Amino acid sequence: MSRFSGVWPAMVTPLDGKGHPSVPAIEALVDVFVDQELDGLYVTGSTGQWPMLSMANRRQVVEHVVQAAAGRIPVMVHVGSAATDDAVALARHAMDTGADAISSVAPIYYGWTADHIFEHFRQIGMATELPLFVYHLSSVNQLALDARDYARRVCELPHIAGMKITDRDLFQFGTIYHTAGDKLQLFSGADELLCHATLSGSAGAIGTFYNVWGPACRQARNAVINGNFQAGLKFMQVFQSTLAEILSTGSHWTFLQTALKHLHGVDVGLPRAPLAVGNREWDIEEIDRLIEGVNRVAHAIS
Repeated sequence: MSRFSGVWPAMVTPLDGKGHPSVPAIEALVDVFVDQELDGLYVTGSTGQWPMLSMANRRQVVEHVVQAAAGRIPVMVHVGSAATDDAVALARHAMDTGADAISSVAPIYYGWTADHIFEHFRQIGMATELPLFVYHLSSVNQLALDARDYARRVCELPHIAGMKITDRDLFQFGTIYHTAGDKLQLFSGADELLCHATLSGSAGAIGTFYNVWGPACRQARNAVINGNFQAGLKFMQVFQSTLAEILSTGSHWTFLQTALKHLHGVDVGLPRAPLAVGNREWDIEEIDRLIEGVNRVAHAIS
């Protein structure tokens, strides 16, 4: 389970000009994250546009990520889908492809009960022998369960290994951690709570902006784990302010595209419509200012 910890980018899915997965960009981006010595890759999640991709597209992305990773970095595949059969099929494909773990958000759209949702998770867990990480995404979560009951039901799932919790409610996070004990490895999915979540029991962090600031965030998180809370405070003040500035523009997709091309020469393209509708262009000077502001405070951590 020590493999499932640290800082993992919720990897952007590179697309070409026709909206198809860009294999050269996928391979190049994986190499960037390996060279940065990040701890793992979370593939075809929310940042990876899973609801916008066909089943064939998702399989293609996973195959090329796993092939490019070549065992150099763990790969966790998000297999969530509205239909349980589709999620099961994607889970089996992830196992056959050589992924290290699978993850799934709860089924979306219809008004599911807790029993519906946990049966969905149960069938995904039974489908393979890969470690399963339940993806709790507060923006689509339909579970009206006490955090303790939630944790207990998650712990009963087959092949369960942990959770990715994308929620600003650290009270719930800490309660799940305390209830589950060492039965679950918990990843924080809220970038803006990277360091805070360590005090609530997170084993790692999976997030969108680690595509750009992975090494800086890894350094800050490790500082907090090692007891340098003042360094974590200084870093998070700058990091949170930077994220607030980006998100306030409503243009984080074009930010990611411009930043990754500027930093690494990797053109990940724009997401499928309507995700990028209304996104504005970013000046390189803006990109440099934001990137350097976060990196500067990370480099000051001893």
